[in-house]
Amino acid sequence: MKKLSAFLLLTLLLSACTTAPQLPTEPLPSATVAPATQTVVPLQGKISLGYYTGSDASLAAVKNFADSFNTVSADVFGVTPDGKIDGTDPLELMAFTKEHGIATYLCISNYNSSAQVNDFDPLLAEAAIVTYKTEFIPAIVNQAKIGGYAGVNIDFESIAFSADLESDRAAYTSFIHDLALALHTEDLKLIISVPAKTVDDPADSWSYPFDLASLGQDVDYLQLMTYDAHGPWSEPGPVSGADWVEEVVGYSSMLVDPAKLLIGLPAYGYDWRSDGTATDVSWVNFPALLTKPGVETGVEATSLSPWLTYTEEGLSHTVWYENADSLRAKAALVKRFSLGGLSMWALGKEDAAFWQAVQTQ
Repeated sequence: MKKLSAFLLLTLLLSACTTAPQLPTEPLPSATVAPATQTVVPLQGKISLGYYTGSDASLAAVKNFADSFNTVSADVFGVTPDGKIDGTDPLELMAFTKEHGIATYLCISNYNSSAQVNDFDPLLAEAAIVTYKTEFIPAIVNQAKIGGYAGVNIDFESIAFSADLESDRAAYTSFIHDLALALHTEDLKLIISVPAKTVDDPADSWSYPFDLASLGQDVDYLQLMTYDAHGPWSEPGPVSGADWVEEVVGYSSMLVDPAKLLIGLPAYGYDWRSDGTATDVSWVNFPALLTKPGVETGVEATSLSPWLTYTEEGLSHTVWYENADSLRAKAALVKRFSLGGLSMWALGKEDAAFWQAVQTQ
């Protein structure tokens, strides 16, 4: 799953004007978005997962592209400070996915939407995995059973809640071990979303608390968040470069059974402006950017990521996004590494061409 960090975005907004990095100068025609004309061929025997966000657009995407995926993660649940599940079952979604044989997971995150935080909250993670663990785990299992879910997707991010990363790492590993045991006893599956990493750096508070090797022994799937390599918090660059994704997959495959790994694909990009601000852009809006007056386009050779630049209202824009070629390059890693499948963020940001690109090999 993917959400913007409000703190990092605010930092960027307050920063001095950002100068775009030097871009490849050769314009390439593959920077255009593929038309929706090919026949979708689902990934046979693989997980093809889309994240449902609770919006009308997300529900419409579930209904419009139901033949393109076999799994939905309902990212509409959170954690309260006293360790309870926050959220209600999306009944219309559940009725539709049940009718169409789409496995649906209850997705719980530690995102705090309060005005004071508006970001992933380490304190909510601590409440769930440590302070109220003995109550929280049975509540998750009960919610999944009563709601008719195929399993649970834990999307806890920014979980370094103490000054001791080793302790945080051990606490999360223990929580997932106990949750997996409780879910599997009830024939329910467990997916966990984890940061994309290529090393296990003890100084990295974002990724180190996730012990991939240990977690991989207990869960059914690890959803690798192979997106946001660059974003509003950074200089412009590939959001999900194929070279970086391959490196992440290669590293993860050495620690975890590849059949348990799901790569993450973004149905979005970012538009950086010369005043230091940046916003995300959905896949469905990429074609409009390509028609901007004076637009220049290209593809970076190493990442296979398309970019474009244009000027509007006195500001220069640098956009890194996805096209059919960049998606196919990453989706091909599923077969190459014998992965469990793929995931995408998020339903409602895409159109039929997105699914054609990731599922037509």
